Amino acid sequence: MATNIKAKKKKGSYDNKLILWISVGLGALVAIIAAIAIIVSLSSNYVAKVNGKKVYTYEYNWFLRQAVSEEYQENFDEFKPENYDDMTEDEKNTVFNNFFDTERRAKCEADALEKAREFKAESILAKQKGFALNSKERGTLKSNIDAYLNMYMQYGYSYDAAVYAMTQGAMSLSDYKKFTVTQTSVERYKQSLKDSYEISDDELKTKYDEDPNEYRTVNGRVFQFSIPTLPSEPKNAEGKVITKEDAEKADAATADKLAYEKYEKDLEEYNKKIANYIVLAGMMKEAYDKGADAKFTYYDYDMTTLTPKKKEAEEGEEAPAEDEDAVLEKDATFELLCTSQSSFTLNGSAASTTKGVVNVNNNTSSGVEDIDKFLLRAQWNSSRDGFVFDPAEDAEESTSGTSSEAETTGTAEETKINPSEIEIIQVKDDDGNLTALYLVRAENISDLDSEADGNEDGLNATKRTVKAEVLEDKATADMKAAVEAGGSKYALKSVKRKQLDKSMKEVMGD
Repeated sequence: MATNIKAKKKKGSYDNKLILWISVGLGALVAIIAAIAIIVSLSSNYVAKVNGKKVYTYEYNWFLRQAVSEEYQENFDEFKPENYDDMTEDEKNTVFNNFFDTERRAKCEADALEKAREFKAESILAKQKGFALNSKERGTLKSNIDAYLNMYMQYGYSYDAAVYAMTQGAMSLSDYKKFTVTQTSVERYKQSLKDSYEISDDELKTKYDEDPNEYRTVNGRVFQFSIPTLPSEPKNAEGKVITKEDAEKADAATADKLAYEKYEKDLEEYNKKIANYIVLAGMMKEAYDKGADAKFTYYDYDMTTLTPKKKEAEEGEEAPAEDEDAVLEKDATFELLCTSQSSFTLNGSAASTTKGVVNVNNNTSSGVEDIDKFLLRAQWNSSRDGFVFDPAEDAEESTSGTSSEAETTGTAEETKINPSEIEIIQVKDDDGNLTALYLVRAENISDLDSEADGNEDGLNATKRTVKAEVLEDKATADMKAAVEAGGSKYALKSVKRKQLDKSMKEVMGD
């Protein structure tokens, strides 16, 4: 008789099946979520297409930031209110947001999209013409980017700050590497065009004449006087300025009256010194305008009277002769005084290092606007051995000496350049108080017709710069023409409005 045995259910068998079913369900759910994430990522990683190729969001972001920066730099100064610098950060943000209104944002977006479209089309053309980087070249380029990143970090940047410095916040480091690979391919294509051009001297001159001060450099020398500081107005115990009327009403021995009397005395002495510094500047100008080898003896002056102080014996030296004047530089050239007695500094370097030499053009400044304006007026005379000056825009208001054409000497084989006459430049504040006093002269000009500097290309620095810009302009125009020749093939398609709006909000900090 068969025994009917009821099989025992293994402990946990039901739980294991439940866990299995749950695991299978979760796995499917995770796969679905992952698939959705991939689809969302793939659909949001570009803003449009050109000839079937994606204009990636990071590419567009790069050009959008450029467009916003250019719009800001070109127009914001005229837009911002006069009291902008005194505003709170919230008030400044309001002004900034009002500046980038709907119209400006639309303009920046359109500019960025057009730049991104051209970039994508050019990258397609570059690849077609064989300028794409191979795997080894891509690897080397990416390694170089990592090296630059490490260099930033060695200079104290954090990792995030270093990445931002390189990418300008437009993309991740990984995307930046991809962007740079594409950019390098486009630049190779452009360089191939540059290498095919023959540039004539007429083309160089035409470019140079568009804005000579963008390319030429005027070399000058500057002497700065150490003028005294205007005395501060006296204040009473409550911090209020004491006026002349206040002092007249006060009792004879009060602190306020005494403070104002001291201020008047200090102001009178200050005005005498300022007047004498201007006289001294005229004396030096008169001496040095006699020629390139002119000399001037610079005394240790009592500037209240503009008379030399008397020499005092140095420790260990014999007593000087009675009434011997204290001389700081005897029979000094202008260069020597600009080196030893000037208080002029350039980019933190003292005159003892720079010898007062400045080089000025549209992109390089002496640090003093009035000096730049004067030097940029300098032109060669007909013999290129001296200087004439274009009229000053504010000639009627000028308080400085007027330079004239220098003597012309020298031969065609070896030309001696005579510096210009000295220009006295006074810088004043809004109240008309003298804040700085300079002597300046032009000494050389590096321009399109200057001699070659010895490099293999046979050019000088100015001509080399102009040629580089002419080549860039021609290659850029030809690449643009090649894109336009493609017609609708390189038009923007599949433009993603939501992604464009998202990028704009990120740039503007909305």
